[in-house]
Amino acid sequence: MKCLMLGMGMLLLAASPLAGAASGSWSSASYGGTLTHGKQRLKSRPVQSTGALPQHASAETLQWQIKMDGPAPQGLRLQFCSVSRCVPLPAQQGEITLPAGFPAAGPFHFEYFSIRRGPLQPPLTVLSNQVTIGYQVKR
Repeated sequence: MKCLMLGMGMLLLAASPLAGAASGSWSSASYGGTLTHGKQRLKSRPVQSTGALPQHASAETLQWQIKMDGPAPQGLRLQFCSVSRCVPLPAQQGEITLPAGFPAAGPFHFEYFSIRRGPLQPPLTVLSNQVTIGYQVKR
């Protein structure tokens, strides 16, 4: 009977959608730069995994923290971008679920854009961008 129960449990596990899936994460940091004028788009230096990721890895979650030298100007828009798409960030730090098919390894960059016109007084310097990407490997 024990053997039958163990066999049934293994069968259920193999049929589970999580069977054959693995997960992991990586972290990186970069410098952002200085935004001096409104309507100017600033891109950070790239962030990416320092090691090779498993084949078929797909990004699931993004945790980030952006440190600035002062308060963010009104109308500042933040985005996290891959080579092919960007996702808006609602705040200077947080965690979101990434859209399906988002790459896991990078390279990625942050984009900063002020909707205000004219010079920013004082200019905004992004001191650092910290990122952790959680990924899933589907076989």
